[in-house]
Amino acid sequence: MILEFSVSNYRSIRQEALLSLVRPSMKTVLPRDGQSWQACTQRVLGLFGPNAAGKSNLLRALDDLSRAVRSPGALLFRPHSDVRSTDCKTSYRVVYVAGEIRYEYEVDAVSWGIAREELYGYPKGARRLLYSRRQDDLELAPVYKFGSSFGGPNAEIQKLTRVRMLFLSVAQQYGHPVLREAAAPVTAGRSLRFLRHDEDTRNSTIQWITRNMAEGTEQWTQLANVVVSMADLGITRVEVEEREIAPEILERVKQLRAFLGQQDESGSHDQTQELSEEELNQFRRSLRFVHCGADGHEFELPLAAQSDGTINWLHIGVRAVEALRAGHVLLLDELDASLHPVLVKALVEAFKDPHLNVSGAQLIFTSHDVSLLGNSPTRLLEPAEVYFVEKSREGASDVFCLDEFDTRAGNNEEKRYLAGRFGALPEVDSTVLYPCIRGE
Repeated sequence: MILEFSVSNYRSIRQEALLSLVRPSMKTVLPRDGQSWQACTQRVLGLFGPNAAGKSNLLRALDDLSRAVRSPGALLFRPHSDVRSTDCKTSYRVVYVAGEIRYEYEVDAVSWGIAREELYGYPKGARRLLYSRRQDDLELAPVYKFGSSFGGPNAEIQKLTRVRMLFLSVAQQYGHPVLREAAAPVTAGRSLRFLRHDEDTRNSTIQWITRNMAEGTEQWTQLANVVVSMADLGITRVEVEEREIAPEILERVKQLRAFLGQQDESGSHDQTQELSEEELNQFRRSLRFVHCGADGHEFELPLAAQSDGTINWLHIGVRAVEALRAGHVLLLDELDASLHPVLVKALVEAFKDPHLNVSGAQLIFTSHDVSLLGNSPTRLLEPAEVYFVEKSREGASDVFCLDEFDTRAGNNEEKRYLAGRFGALPEVDSTVLYPCIRGE
């Protein structure tokens, strides 16, 4: 569960940008007696603003940090293009909950590696150091400090940690008894997932769904069918079709792999290398969609015959239900891409519904669907759940929360936003079209 995330000097984000999922009513470090973390935190957070303002960069920053926690050595230094100082740093800070314990994790990344890394915990309400690591220069050795009560194979992990690696990442892979579980909520693919709006991400999800339906339990087929039926797509069910691959097709695939550069140790192209079982299954298996026609007649259509909206809903919907069941954090870029506003609203409502979201899952998304800000028939997003992103003339992203404005219950924030009351709107100049259209 994420409480706060901030980043500075990252891509278009020059100054610190902060996102908070802590409810404004929570004024203490830990929940009060009788309260739960879930009751004190938001389940959703939406980012709105013009194209190219930097909304996606906030999701990318959290994803980059989570990937670096999962994979030692992943790149974290991504400075703003206008920051020219040789000693500049990209800074990350995430506050989160793991096993009902609050943690604060901070990282400073520079061009040569990790300059600072600190992890604090609040096991009994007071801030306690687990470990810190500082390195002022590439030529100097890092200085580690461990909390007095923080045990485990810290010395061994310290020796394995290279200058570009996070200590937390190496500790997790090493199986550190404390840090492996402490790192889970901010580990990519483990408790946090970023869904980009691109074909590669979507194809990867479709392959994942196909594999789970073919090899997993019946619940995966049930899950896919529930997702498509929920959206009223005219689809009765989803099935996996397995077909044999013609020998000539396999031969062409091997030739293509050789052409693309897969080589043996001698450096020559290897056209005899066999495909793995997993690779073969990707060719054998495909999703088949059973539609309902006139008079209840069913007919089948392949994945290629489905609309972008259908595929995108399956891609997003299955991942969303997975997050809801497991209590994970889902980062979703361009939530409204190829989706009807009713489906977008239904997805947000699912995360906000305490009867559906019983595990504390969270959805952090970017969107241009301003109807989510409206109040008809009721307000869907509370002011503290809405952030705006706009870019200055200097090319730096500015991030601010709707809660900073007058947000009385009767306000229609959709109309106020479109009227320019909060900023974060594109400035459209149609006059630049005149010379082009008139041939001037």
